[in-house]
Amino acid sequence: MTDRIVGPLPVLAGRYRALAKLGSGGMGVVWRARDELLHREVAIKEVRLDPNLPEAQRAEARERTLREARAAARLGHPSIVAVHDVVAQDGRPWIVMDLVKGRSLEQAVQAEGPLPPRRVAMIGLAVLDALALAHSRGIVHRDVKPANIMLAGDGGVLLTDFGIATLEGDVQLTSPDALIGSPGYMAPERLRGTDDGPATDLWSLAATLYTAVEGRSPFRRESSAATIGAILTQEAPQPRRAGGLAPVLMAALVKDPRLRPGESGLRATLRQVSQGLPVEPLSPFSPALPASPFSAQETAPGRPAAPRRTGLITGAALATVAVLATGTVLLTTTADDPGTSRPSPPTAGAGRFATVPDACSLLTGAQGRAVVPGSTPAPAPSALKPKEGESYCGWGGPTEARWLRLSMTRKAPLRAKAASEVAHDFFVSERTRVIADRGEGLLGATGALRNIGRLGAEAFAYDVIALDRIHSTVRFRISNLLVEVDMSQKGERPDAELRKQALRVARQVTEKLNNRD
Repeated sequence: MTDRIVGPLPVLAGRYRALAKLGSGGMGVVWRARDELLHREVAIKEVRLDPNLPEAQRAEARERTLREARAAARLGHPSIVAVHDVVAQDGRPWIVMDLVKGRSLEQAVQAEGPLPPRRVAMIGLAVLDALALAHSRGIVHRDVKPANIMLAGDGGVLLTDFGIATLEGDVQLTSPDALIGSPGYMAPERLRGTDDGPATDLWSLAATLYTAVEGRSPFRRESSAATIGAILTQEAPQPRRAGGLAPVLMAALVKDPRLRPGESGLRATLRQVSQGLPVEPLSPFSPALPASPFSAQETAPGRPAAPRRTGLITGAALATVAVLATGTVLLTTTADDPGTSRPSPPTAGAGRFATVPDACSLLTGAQGRAVVPGSTPAPAPSALKPKEGESYCGWGGPTEARWLRLSMTRKAPLRAKAASEVAHDFFVSERTRVIADRGEGLLGATGALRNIGRLGAEAFAYDVIALDRIHSTVRFRISNLLVEVDMSQKGERPDAELRKQALRVARQVTEKLNNRD
């Protein structure tokens, strides 16, 4: 495929005007475009089909594009590139999606070399959350690799290209003997044809993180056939630069999916590494990490078992392995946010916080007055008294120029689930709700969600314009404690200084919580 642009830039459906080509490869080209109706920039993935392809294969490619759109449309998540529209033009489909101003993880490693383990662990956490949501909806991505992970300039991490995903209820596109994917990141059970479930995505994620922290794929060889042979018959080399990531990477790359850590185990270990906490040495066969809710012999409730095929991969099947184009976009990253103090390891099951802290004690008088001049901390009025396990404090008020509110909720263990996992579930639910509320609503306009790095275990921020006030909200979690910082002032549009102040308060609160006895 050539990158030469022939003729005028495309205009789709009289609405989307292409502005520049961002990249191309395999079967796709990605354009930066403008949505003339909504006056915003978007990315458009053009699927280019070889005119000599038989009609059956052209139809398959078109269906795969629609499948990608359907898969992404089912998943509203800050770490998944959103798909807005599919346009049919010139006999082929075009996917309209969010324009991500950043670069792929593959490009970042090529430019910077091996990345620090803590940064890689944070990337892994974001992608794991996206995969967990997909798996809960009956979707297996099947092409997790560095080129399909975008690092946005605002610090966000996004998974893209669901073009070969399997969706619950969809018919199989390719023949049973065909393998579609990227050789260096395909789990051994996929190559053998014995399983194609969520565990394969976790193996691919581990291979991706290995590449990010070591600078090269664990099984890369001179040819696709040699790479596949290595995945099937050889163990991954022991990482040299991975630090605390090494045990979980080796455990997740074992051949037998039944012996790998599951989603909850991966999440716990990645979180520890991202916070600079010590990680217990793990054997690939260690039962210390909990089993995934989707083990090699289980499927999601109501989901049919993946078709099984017998025998080792043949030479004919090797010839069908195709590296698909990524539907990803741009680039420029920002420096990592400065780190915060490291929390103490949580007590198993109960979480770090046995009681909810007093919100008014988490900022000094000087810190409060720095953001709301002349203010003193005030608990919630009796009419709005927090429930048990909640704490609130305010500086200023709704009629004043500035108003700071700090609220916290402590979560306890629930049945067999640890308190931190309960808090994580609530956190993800709230994050999903904020995404769903994006745009104009009855109470105001909610802006785009922004992921925040190195603030607690997980964090995000967003703006809300309500009546005559603009709010900048930062929400984060430390162990079993959910924290919300809301800074507001009179105004009609988002304010960069207000965002900066809200984030500064959130970091001050985090430091105080991390230094508690």
